[in-house]
Amino acid sequence: MRVRRGIMSLAAGVLLMAVAATAQAQQQQAATKDSKYIAKVMKAAPKSIVKGATIVVMEKDGAMRTLQKGTNEFTCMVITGGTPMCTDEGGMEWMHALMAHAAPPSKVGFMYMLDGDNGASNTDPYATGPTPDNHWVKTGPHVMILGPAAKTMAGYPRIPDADPTKPYVMWADTPYEHLMIPVK
Repeated sequence: MRVRRGIMSLAAGVLLMAVAATAQAQQQQAATKDSKYIAKVMKAAPKSIVKGATIVVMEKDGAMRTLQKGTNEFTCMVITGGTPMCTDEGGMEWMHALMAHAAPPSKVGFMYMLDGDNGASNTDPYATGPTPDNHWVKTGPHVMILGPAAKTMAGYPRIPDADPTKPYVMWADTPYEHLMIPVK
C-alpha cells in the first residue's frame, strides 16, 4: 500500500512538473512572438516615436492586447496584410470609424507607414485584394494625413490610378479620403 502511494505521489509530482514545464514553454513562445511583433512594429515610424508609443496587437476576437504602455500620443500595431503602422489619437479614431463603417471624426490624424504597405484599392476602402477595376496601388514608405484636412489640400491628384511615388489622395470622394505622402 505504501509503495502504491509512493508511486502515485511520484506520478503526481512528474505530472505537475510536466504541466509547469508546458506552461513555461508557452509563456516563452508568447514572449518570443511578442518580441518579433514589436520588432516588426519598430519599422513603422521613427524610433523615437515607437519607443514612446503604445504598442497593441489585435487578437483573433478583435480585442486589443497592449504589449507596451506608451508615454506619447501614438499607437503602433501591425494591420491587415502584415503592415506595421503608428498613428496619433486622431488617426486611431479615424481607423475605428473605417473599421466600423462609421463617419470619420472631424479631427486631423497623422499616420506613419515607413515600412510601406502591401497594397490597397485606391477607390474602395474595403477591398481585400486587387481586381481589374479597383485601382490597386502599392505605396512604399509613406506618411498619411487623415481626416478633413485631406479635403482642403488642393492640388494633389485625386485620380484612381495615382502615381504612388508622389503625394496623392487615396479613396477620393469617400468619407475616408486621406493624403498619402511617400517619403522615399
